Amino acid sequence: MSTTGSAPTTQNLPFLPGYRVDVDKRERFHKTHRFDVNNGIRVDINRENPITAAAEFRESAGIHPMSISAQSKEFQESMDAKYATPEATMSRMPAWVAYDRKVLRFYGYFKEAVHASSSENWRVRKAVVYYYLEDDSMHIAEPKIENSGIPQGVFVKRHRIPKSDNSYFTVDDLYIGAELDIYGRVFRLIDCDAFTREFYISNGNELSPAERFPVDPFTKKHTYRPHTHHKLMNPLKEFMEASLGKPMGIGIENTQKFLTHDGKVLRFYARWDDDKMYGERRPYILHYFLADDTVEVQEIAAPNSGRDPFPSLLKRQKLPKDYSEYAPDLSRIGVDTDAKVRYYTDADFRVGGYVNVYGRQLFLCGADKFTQDYYIQNYGLSVNDFPRLQMNDESEKLSSMSPPPYTGFGSEEDSLGSFLYLMPKVPKQDFKKLMENDGINLRYMARFVNSAKVDRDRRFIVTYYLNNDTLSIFEKFERNSGFIGGKFLERARVKNPNSGEFYKATDLHVGAVLSINQYVFELMECDEYTKKFVENNQHIFKGQQASAYASAVANNNHNNTKIRPSSQESKEQTTQFS
Repeated sequence: MSTTGSAPTTQNLPFLPGYRVDVDKRERFHKTHRFDVNNGIRVDINRENPITAAAEFRESAGIHPMSISAQSKEFQESMDAKYATPEATMSRMPAWVAYDRKVLRFYGYFKEAVHASSSENWRVRKAVVYYYLEDDSMHIAEPKIENSGIPQGVFVKRHRIPKSDNSYFTVDDLYIGAELDIYGRVFRLIDCDAFTREFYISNGNELSPAERFPVDPFTKKHTYRPHTHHKLMNPLKEFMEASLGKPMGIGIENTQKFLTHDGKVLRFYARWDDDKMYGERRPYILHYFLADDTVEVQEIAAPNSGRDPFPSLLKRQKLPKDYSEYAPDLSRIGVDTDAKVRYYTDADFRVGGYVNVYGRQLFLCGADKFTQDYYIQNYGLSVNDFPRLQMNDESEKLSSMSPPPYTGFGSEEDSLGSFLYLMPKVPKQDFKKLMENDGINLRYMARFVNSAKVDRDRRFIVTYYLNNDTLSIFEKFERNSGFIGGKFLERARVKNPNSGEFYKATDLHVGAVLSINQYVFELMECDEYTKKFVENNQHIFKGQQASAYASAVANNNHNNTKIRPSSQESKEQTTQFS
């Protein structure tokens, strides 16, 4: 590199990073738009004639003119200025925004050759073609059929499918009746959904009506249902059977009767009274089939009867009225080959009548609803002709075993548990009542009723505990009375001898008479806490008011006999008892 007498230039500098200086001679530093994005693809657009360049690009890219993104920017701006509507503003959106989640769906099929089966040489395989408007892509799915043995599901993944001429499928290629050649298979479109039809109608193109799927040989063989139940006989076979003696063209009435009454059965409830020693009543159900005039009798298996549960007494067959007509040949029982034999018909059955089943007389006790309607419509009977008679023996009334008397040990419920259960259970307590009413006690002043002269001045305090419905009685200490006061009755549940139930809170009020252990007490008054509790809890005492207590004290009569309190008693009533 020479350095004599001249300034350094870029050509003299070494071609290494940091030694080379590029001089940018541009006057404008704006962002170039030569490579623009059109329909989601970056393309080279000629700025000299943008309309022509965009058209050439759409043609080369295969964009359908129905897409919104196919319109040029100048055309869209002119339309916006002309109409100035929201739709005009929407027209400037790209296709992937305007047609987001909008898919055309067509139903079709293709035929597949079958080479390794003798029952079919081709089959029809259904397919659903989806066309995405946002990017003109397609995908094809085959509905899954259970146990078909064919791998089904997505047949062609989503992408832009090319035609045989290297162009792509567009909206114009999809219509009812179109045949799409896709990768060597020809799909025929025969139907579409409602949205697809509306889309084509909104764009001025109405689709044809739907077509039907063709039926392949395999489907026709396994899904064909005959329209008639008459078995067609080969003419040669019919001629040969007729020549051998088989009658032809008879039994038409029986066939018509079978087709008319097939599935219609009359049901009667029957009973057989065994008149032998140690006999019994046995229930049965008799069925009469209207289709062929046959009868079956079924047994009703009773539990613990000691008999094997046989399903039927008589299998389905024609039932003769006189079984002795079969005496010469018992092997013909139930076979309708003799016109002289008289068989039971539907006209022979009536509720209250008898049916002879090979010597066993069955008494008809009743019928079901269908049987009643049949006889009312066809024989002019009424509902009164179908009484419900006694079918079984009257059930024996078992003597009830009363529990033993209470011994007094433990609670009565605890003692009763050993009688009711083989394994005695612990009696359950009402814990909610125990917790809510804990500490709530009702106290009353009481005296003897019609007592002796020496007991007139004795006074008792009756305490009722709401948490477990128990009572306790305490006798007040009276000086020079001759009786030692103290505990008169231990706290326990006490029964009312008149009702046989335990005393409740509603049985205690001023003026009430209690019979406790053959002692008759009369409640004279209550303390202030009991009065307020009764006033504030009317739902417990069913409307008893504190005024009732005062009136009961003022007008306290028992058996029309006035009980005069002593001087000591009147003195105590003026003060609150404790």
